[in-house]
Amino acid sequence: MNQQENTNAVVFNAPQETNHPSGCGNAEVRKHYFHHQLLLNPNATAQLSDDAWLISFKRRAERFADMLTFLEQSWVEGMPVLQKACFSYLTEDYIPRKERQQVIEAWSNWADFQFKLSRYRGLASLFLRYQRRMIQEIECLLPPPSAESQTIHQEGGR
Repeated sequence: MNQQENTNAVVFNAPQETNHPSGCGNAEVRKHYFHHQLLLNPNATAQLSDDAWLISFKRRAERFADMLTFLEQSWVEGMPVLQKACFSYLTEDYIPRKERQQVIEAWSNWADFQFKLSRYRGLASLFLRYQRRMIQEIECLLPPPSAESQTIHQEGGR
């Protein structure tokens, strides 16, 4: 048996490079994303050679990344401030009992929702990294935007 010590460090959860073929204009990567486009939209009539479907797919990926960014934030950090506001409201003598009960029930439901949502922060972060990588690869597949199309996009068109 070999008595030498293993000096190789193993790091978990570290970002790792993949050997995914992501060269610009790579036909295999293009086919890969075309397949995903068809999975998301089976009624699509796009052709693999057309860039319009790729632009549409990129927009969807960007919107999904925006949603994941929203889900990635901590939902429970603001809870103490909201609790103080609700509790100070509930301690007022002029608040009818029925209204207090409604506020308590609404607060309980909202707090329960926030705690359940916060359980998925790690998963949202994982998918957000995946989406951002995918957007970068799609951008690499698209031709550089012309100055005219950048102006239209910045002004809120399309």
